[in-house]
This record gives sequence, C-alpha cells and structure tokens, in this order.
Amino acid sequence: ALKSPPPLFAQVERSVHSPEACAAMGFKYVLIPCSPNEEIKELEYHEDIVDLTKDSYREFIEKYFSSLGGSVDRSVLLQQLKERTGCDLQGKDGPDIDRLLTATSVEIFPVLLPTKASGFIGISVYCDDKGIAKCLEENPRMSAMIQAAGYTGQTFRGDCFIGRILDDNEDEWRRLDFSMKDVSADADWVQMVKSQRANRNVGDMGSLAKSMGMKNNVAQINPGTMADAESKGETDQYCWRQADDEVEVTFKKDDLEKGDKKLVKVTFGRQKLKVEAKGEVLFDAELFAPTQPDEAIWTLADGVLQVTLTKAESESWSRLLKSD
Repeated sequence: ALKSPPPLFAQVERSVHSPEACAAMGFKYVLIPCSPNEEIKELEYHEDIVDLTKDSYREFIEKYFSSLGGSVDRSVLLQQLKERTGCDLQGKDGPDIDRLLTATSVEIFPVLLPTKASGFIGISVYCDDKGIAKCLEENPRMSAMIQAAGYTGQTFRGDCFIGRILDDNEDEWRRLDFSMKDVSADADWVQMVKSQRANRNVGDMGSLAKSMGMKNNVAQINPGTMADAESKGETDQYCWRQADDEVEVTFKKDDLEKGDKKLVKVTFGRQKLKVEAKGEVLFDAELFAPTQPDEAIWTLADGVLQVTLTKAESESWSRLLKSD
C-alpha cells in the first residue's frame, strides 16, 4: 500500500491548485519519494519567491520533513558527532543535546551551480539532514539521477525535493519551474552539470573569481563537489566530502542569506580552518592534513555556506579533523 502524504503536505498540494493559488504565478518543483512504489510528483508552490531572505519554500520543506516524524537514533547521531569532531557527548544530557536530537532542518545539495556558463541557473536537492540518524532508507531514484549527472557514489536518504533557481550572484534571485520533464537523465540540466564538473578546477574557480571582481579567497558561486567522493562525514553543524585533491565542507547554518556575505569570515591556514558567520564561530580546528591556503575558496549560494580546500598532498583523508 502506498504511504499517505502527511496532513501538511496534503493541504499545500490541494491549496496550490485552488483558484486563489492560480492567480499567483508560483513555481513548479518535484517530490521524489523514497519508496520506488510511490509516484514522483510535480507540484506547484502557491506564491512567487524572488527574495532569498523571504524564502518560505525552505520553511515549507522543513515542516514537511518534520511532519513525517521518525525518531533519531541517539547513539548513531552522537557517534557521528564524535567521529567527525572529536566531541564525545555519549552519556551527557541537557538542553543542547535535546535540541540536537529534536531539531529538524533541511540539507541542500547544490547540483548545478549558478554561473555565467549555466545562465546563472542552479539546481538543488533538498533532503532531511538527519537521514542517517533516523535510519531512513536510501532514495534510489534521486540517487540514480544525481549520479547520472556525474556525482558518482552520491546517495540520498528519505523523501527528496528538487528545484531550480536563478541567481546572478549580484541582485537577482528567484525560484523557477522544475517540472516532470526535467526528471530525466537526458534533461538539459544533467548535461550542463556534466560539462560544469568536467571543466572546473580550483585554478579555474580562482580565475573566475578574479574576473568577477571578487577578493582573494572569496567566490560568489558554489564550487560543489569536484569529483568522486572517497570519504565523507556529517555532524549537526556541517558535512564534508573529499574528491581526489580537494576537500569540501558545507555548513548547516539555516539563517544565512544572500546579503550576509559581508558577515562571513573564513581564515585559511596550512592545516587549520576557521569559519565565522554573523558573529558565530562555525568551525575552528586543525585539519587532518596540510592544505594549500592560496587555492582555498568559500562560497555563499542559495543560503548555503561552503568551503573548498585543496590538499597539499594527494593522500586520502580518513577524517576531517586532525584529532579523533
């Protein structure tokens, strides 16, 4: 039997097809359920979103995942935290632990980056950021589609949404249609992702940053994953993955907006990284191995803060931090 949609989702799905909703332009997006037995759905959001600082769509998705329920495996979540940060919270209690276990937020995986070559179009996947700790099953259709775009080995858990944005990295930002015709390995955006990933490297990104008048170590486009991930990890604050000679760290600070670039400060050391945003220290630790600070960049796109490091040596990183 097919799983019934949660009440929140059912209400929104009905309302966007009402006459009142049709009066507003809105945009289309796609829900790909985790179960292969459930139908992929093209849906419409009931209002235009042209301002990242007022993105009610992200709030809606967060409520959707919250409405699905699912208990977090405390031991799994805390073990992840220990493995990736060295912080052992097993056996500890308190409001911070409770918040960690109960908070629901959305993980955004940027697939196509909004660059000049892509017409400043971006494609992103939205999923539950506690998919592993909730023991959610892998989403085979979403995983297969993103792998077909060139992200070999990338997997997703639970129900996933996928959508399109326009971001000129300056003044214009808005959500655009992503429809059922886009759910195909032959879709134009898939070919654009393949081309983008094949033609991109840190040197190219640095040149692009300079050509766009950006300061050293600052890029206004999201560099994304550069090649096949070998090792990766996730905590409540960030997730990381590596690809050959690069390491990418994506932070999960939900209240970052496009206009907050001036409030972000990233300090690159040979084997240390410090990241601050809106007065909060998100990361300040020694890294597993040396990097090349001059080739490091950070980006803020679609509200996602991401740091890309270049390894000084070609060895694989078994973890992000120097200490266990």
